[in-house]
Amino acid sequence: MKSDKLSIIFQKQGYVSFNIEKFFPELNIFSEEFHNIDEEYWSWIIKNKNGEHDFYLKKHDQLLIENEKTSALSDYESGLFSFSFRRIIDNDIGKSVACFHQIKSIVNSMRFLKFLEHITGRELKKNTVIYLNKFDCGDFLTVHSDPGQSIGLVINFTLNWNMTHGGLTMILDQSGKKIIDTLIPDNMTALIFDTGKKNIPHFVSMVTAKTQNKRIALVARYD
Repeated sequence: MKSDKLSIIFQKQGYVSFNIEKFFPELNIFSEEFHNIDEEYWSWIIKNKNGEHDFYLKKHDQLLIENEKTSALSDYESGLFSFSFRRIIDNDIGKSVACFHQIKSIVNSMRFLKFLEHITGRELKKNTVIYLNKFDCGDFLTVHSDPGQSIGLVINFTLNWNMTHGGLTMILDQSGKKIIDTLIPDNMTALIFDTGKKNIPHFVSMVTAKTQNKRIALVARYD
């Protein structure tokens, strides 16, 4: 699909999903590299009634992490905004992960920004948020929107994902009550969505199976 067609779709519905490898084939090398990042670099990012916190194995007891995950699951079952998954953020720990540092330079490059601007019709000044996420069995992210920036970006680096195992991105209507699109996190699929002018509520369905391949994605927002 040509970038002009992607721009038309984005302008019409406020989001567009496509295979980004055609435009940036150099991104494909990260699929294997991200899957091989050591566990110590991933935090558990958990949102429950106690707040939102990052937990690292080197800094936090495993029992504490499991209790926080259980609390998040309880909130999930009660219909409250909550989430539980792994991530690597742009902190001292994240900066020591070579492949994460490398992909940041690509998605912050002038060439990449111009690509996003062409699709969205927005003038983008800077990247404001960037992290890798990893969803394993029991991980989820409930319904939310991402306000405050101009656009959001998700690039999937998930190898051989079975959609029956969950981890699907569900796009909702403006009321947040009806699913209007379901996106499978296949390798090299990207999602660009409006976070400034339109409300694009969405959620990630719970991963329901323990698998060797994990659901991994790069998440970024731009202003």
